[in-house]
Amino acid sequence: MNVIKAPIEILMRALLARLTHYCEIGDAERDALLALPMRERTYEPGEDVIEKGDNPAEALIVKSGWAARYISLKDGRSQILNFLLPGDFFDLQVFVTDAADHSIAAITKVTALAIPGHAMLDVFSQDNNLGLALWWATLQEEAILREQIVRNGRRDASERVAHLLLELHRRAMIIGEGDNTEFRLPVSQVLIADALGLSFVHINRVLRRFINEGLIEKDKDLIVLKDRDALIAKCDFSADYLHLDAEPPRYRLRPLAIRPSG
Repeated sequence: MNVIKAPIEILMRALLARLTHYCEIGDAERDALLALPMRERTYEPGEDVIEKGDNPAEALIVKSGWAARYISLKDGRSQILNFLLPGDFFDLQVFVTDAADHSIAAITKVTALAIPGHAMLDVFSQDNNLGLALWWATLQEEAILREQIVRNGRRDASERVAHLLLELHRRAMIIGEGDNTEFRLPVSQVLIADALGLSFVHINRVLRRFINEGLIEKDKDLIVLKDRDALIAKCDFSADYLHLDAEPPRYRLRPLAIRPSG
């Protein structure tokens, strides 16, 4: 683990890409982020970043790579709750609780920025837009988890796969890791199966069907959405819950007015 000092555009490019979509982040706020004490940590594919029951004292931000938030059952089965992309926070529970109630594992090689929880909380609780942006990012993750419940509870296999592909495509676009038609999906079919509550065989069959129908092309981890409109129609996808399509409202926090007692 190394102490680092580098331009914020390098350290937090993906994080800023997410936060500035909703709030205006000025020079002072960028400087406040850069001034945070941070260390760089690296995790190999398959390595646990956080294990259920851990008591993390630091907030972690994905600098590069993909990870998965998951819960394992006693018999070895796992449910992936969601995927973490560059710019995502690993675990904000560091602000409110002691023990992690789930695990997070690196899917690819992951580089993370570790920031003491108290230092991050100090910056994000000041009178600036960082707190509002963090609130929005947290609400977005909650919305993703809600969609995961509906996706696995009410959609059939084809709808689940299409919906997940479209969601990850939109999330990759906002951090500059995808364009209108393609993105890289460094996630195995086994992990997709764990995320969607399906078997590997089922995932493989659905993806081959999508390729044969001309909906997608797949070259290793590169996914090309050849007919995005058809995929959207297949699963009734709407990106509204991600708050990415329309120009979002931008707010500036104001100091809380405290009336004198008496």
